[in-house]
Amino acid sequence: MKQFVEYLDNKIYYMLLFTVAVIPLHQEFTAFCVGVTFLAAALVAHVKGRQQPCVLKSWQQGLLYLLLVIGVVSLHFSKNQFISSWNYVYVAGQYSALLFVLLRHGWERPQVFGAGPKGVAAGGLWQHFSALPRPLQLIGVFLAMSVLVSLIGIAQKLLGVAGEGIWSDPDQFPDLKVRVFSTLVNPNILAGYLVLVISYCTAFFNMTKEQKLWRGAFAVVGALAALCLLYTYSRGNWLACAAMLLAFCVLFCHKAVGPVLAAGAIALAVGGPAVLQRLSSITSGEDPSAALRIAYFESTTSGIEDFHLGVGWYGYRFVYPDYNFYLEDTSVIMYHCHNIFLNVCAELGYHGLLVFLLIWWGIFLPTAWRLAYAGRSLWLKAMGRGYVLATVGIAVGGLTDHVYFNTQMGLCFWLLGGLTMLCSKLNNYET
Repeated sequence: MKQFVEYLDNKIYYMLLFTVAVIPLHQEFTAFCVGVTFLAAALVAHVKGRQQPCVLKSWQQGLLYLLLVIGVVSLHFSKNQFISSWNYVYVAGQYSALLFVLLRHGWERPQVFGAGPKGVAAGGLWQHFSALPRPLQLIGVFLAMSVLVSLIGIAQKLLGVAGEGIWSDPDQFPDLKVRVFSTLVNPNILAGYLVLVISYCTAFFNMTKEQKLWRGAFAVVGALAALCLLYTYSRGNWLACAAMLLAFCVLFCHKAVGPVLAAGAIALAVGGPAVLQRLSSITSGEDPSAALRIAYFESTTSGIEDFHLGVGWYGYRFVYPDYNFYLEDTSVIMYHCHNIFLNVCAELGYHGLLVFLLIWWGIFLPTAWRLAYAGRSLWLKAMGRGYVLATVGIAVGGLTDHVYFNTQMGLCFWLLGGLTMLCSKLNNYET
């Protein structure tokens, strides 16, 4: 048994790396990977106990546990407690499991891949990668896999793959034939993911001025993600990306204003009439999608006024028909209200929203802010700046859509928050 546990202990981190890699590729397979990795980590923790200092402070752990408890209690208020409970176990279970493994196995420096003389001589790439701190490896895998996701999306545009849903009104947008979705569920979810990728690529590009090879790599990854984002035609996430880049110029690099404006002009030229039509529809007042979102907000606000303690985790879909002020087809299932803040408040109540914001803006964001300016190495500063920029993108994009309702995006949210805390821990050890 001890030999098996030792074997698992040496493999858990690589299982975590693989899990991070598949998050944007397939939801069910990711759930399987998260589950297997967690079970292995839990077994090791049971047999060997804690092997490293705790990453989170006691009050930070307390807030995370409190959010989990609020989620459990909220199930009592759901109109369908069985489905809400199942979804809570499936979704919140994955988030908790990923954080558990990440915070226990994500901050030590790993052993060299293929340990031994043969492994070291096999090639400099693996050896160089294995010498990096674990959080840097994890974000590296996250960004590397985005290349595949972006390329699939770009290929869909070139090949005219429309998918099962059109996601656009052909009468209002006659030049818009294809909205890409790549390996994710729909164009808006893909766009939210790409905003995260561009945020970190921007931060690392800015902090690798002396390493031209790495700087070029981040430029290529970011450019592919930006092109794929353009082809999602997701207006809310275009605005989120623009706000993120504006924040980058204001907070971290004033000289980037010119290049950012130039990149915007290039995007307009590449996108052509379809992009202009989408942008003009934002202020036209004639877009059914915008009107529908406003109706969702009104419905949700009314629901919040009636249910101060929330309608239960995953309970929005069961309450929405009672507040349907817009859709004539009552058979349409509305899973969320297209606003991350209103949706959390509607399902978990005012107290749930408060605890969620305390974790996001009270733990993760201040930690990232300190790293962004006081990180003891360039890569730590880049990780902090990446999270600050990602937060801007999430917050702005979350005003008009709730892509983090998707489990894959939720895993990305908690992954990046956990990595920020790991980097803060490592920052205490950097010289």
